[in-house]
Amino acid sequence: MAQDVHKERSFDAFLSSAPLLPELVEHIDVGTKWHLLGTLLHVDDKKLDGIEQLQGHDDTSKTLKMFQHWLTTTPTASRRQVLEALRKRVVNEHTVANKYEKYLKELHDTTYAPPSTEAVSIFQMNIQSLNKALVSPVQVSQLLYCKRCISEATLDEMERMDQSRSLDDKKTILLTAMKETVSNDYRKLKNIAKVLSDVEGTRHIGREIVTKYEEKISQDDDSTVVQLQEVAGSNEDCASNLLRNNYSSLSQSITEPVCLAKLLHKEVISDEVLSCVMSTRGSVSDSRAVLLKAVRDAVHSNYKHLELFVTVLRKFSETAHIGDNIFKKYSEYNHSLNPLLIDILEQCFPDGNSSIEEIECLLGTAAIAQGQAVRRILIPRNMSPEFTSIRTKFGAMFYKIRTIITSKNIDSNELKKLITDCFSDLKPLLENIENIDNILDVVKEKCNLIDVNCLQVIVQTFNITEGQEHLDSYKEAVNQFCKSMRSRLCVDQVLQIVRTPTRLASETVVFILDWNPDTSTIEDIKNLLSKLLDTNFQIEKIGTGQSVVVTCYCPAKYTGSLIMAVFDKIEMLQKRGLKKFILGNSTVWDAQVVTDLLVEINDLKTALKDRDEAIMSTEIELATLKEKSESR
Repeated sequence: MAQDVHKERSFDAFLSSAPLLPELVEHIDVGTKWHLLGTLLHVDDKKLDGIEQLQGHDDTSKTLKMFQHWLTTTPTASRRQVLEALRKRVVNEHTVANKYEKYLKELHDTTYAPPSTEAVSIFQMNIQSLNKALVSPVQVSQLLYCKRCISEATLDEMERMDQSRSLDDKKTILLTAMKETVSNDYRKLKNIAKVLSDVEGTRHIGREIVTKYEEKISQDDDSTVVQLQEVAGSNEDCASNLLRNNYSSLSQSITEPVCLAKLLHKEVISDEVLSCVMSTRGSVSDSRAVLLKAVRDAVHSNYKHLELFVTVLRKFSETAHIGDNIFKKYSEYNHSLNPLLIDILEQCFPDGNSSIEEIECLLGTAAIAQGQAVRRILIPRNMSPEFTSIRTKFGAMFYKIRTIITSKNIDSNELKKLITDCFSDLKPLLENIENIDNILDVVKEKCNLIDVNCLQVIVQTFNITEGQEHLDSYKEAVNQFCKSMRSRLCVDQVLQIVRTPTRLASETVVFILDWNPDTSTIEDIKNLLSKLLDTNFQIEKIGTGQSVVVTCYCPAKYTGSLIMAVFDKIEMLQKRGLKKFILGNSTVWDAQVVTDLLVEINDLKTALKDRDEAIMSTEIELATLKEKSESR
């Protein structure tokens, strides 16, 4: 059916092309009506009169002269124009028109080739040139995979490290897959050509293919260029499609695959994969291919691995923007987030004077449907009234300070320098940002409900006195909040302002405190942990059980310093109730283990003392016996 439709379109295009003079002479015989036919074809009247006055020429000869002049002076001359003119009432040569059209259909059918045949032919004509020009077949395969021009199985073959497989072998695999793709869907030839046009070594071939494609194949089909796959389906499908949609960017932007692999090790990729990435470190392309294949496999098996991958991407300037784009889409489609829609605008803005930006500030997310009659915003499920209140206060405060900062003539580069000097882990996120508003979005992500140090640094350094007033007011509210909020009331509450990708286990720190959850407060927790680190250490979640469990975030580059700080103050921390100190999946310090070890050491000391006393007693007895024996 599709081929029949394309054949009709092809014939329509055939009619729009210029006719050949021999076919017109052979099939168009209208006798004395040639003058009328010429007039309808817009041949100049003076030229027609001149042909009319020629001596010794019959109607057939004059028709030939008229058609010659028409073809040479009319760039838009077409077979369709001849057919339409023949069927006009003043000429009324329907029989001639029908016979000519029948001839044209037969001529078209003998020369017509289905678009799939044309596409394969175009590709085949360029296959030898491609074979010579392809110097990075793996990278090209990654670009083609993103555009849905090769299958996952083909990409697996291309990215698999096999010492026995030569460059020519990989070229053969890729070219065969490309030809198969074109055979199955001729429209994808244009996608392939566009990918080739983006690669330096094959750019000229890609452009040549596009030119031939547009010459040979009708462009009436709007879906010629296949778009990226929409994100839909299960969580695994969504995550896998998001990864695939960004595969082209990733394959060109990841410049430190070994560093990425080390951060992903044991959380997303295995020991074997890390070893393989390390072994191919001499070739960034090869190391990257191994890493990306491992990430694809991990995301297919568990969609949550995509968040961890995004977390790592955001640590490098070259890939931070890709990570942000993936996470933005991921957050839109990830059904497991399941936020609760709650109307709180009347509580936050009783006068109704609220802007979209101000409402977004409440949660740091652009989750507001503009233009709707009922304005609703996303807030975390089961948020307590106390947390709702302090969150809205943060939103109002941040909005007011944002407005003040954006109204001042602050150089964005100076602002970025200040932030990265104080919070170096934010440097990759700020690298490609120039807009003040976007810079402040990164600052907002660094803050949480009880930690606004990043914003404080900006306000103080740039002497934003109006902003300091709003900040002081909020900090006073936070102090009251922290003093009044018992640990047990903090269970399942969110301290983050902006939802970020899942933290790496290696950057997740847990303190288990032997405290009563019903009497201890957030203030108690802050006071204890503030003795360790300041800017590089942030409380994220408080849980309870028989004890108080505090989960914190510490960037990987600072975890070593944190461990040293903990051990440096371990006696104080133990006296203050520290039971366990956990980093990632490893328990770094356990009070019970230490106690048990001390008991074992004391038991061992006692046993050793008893043994020494027994030995000494035996030695005395032996000496006494010896003396008695010698005296006899």
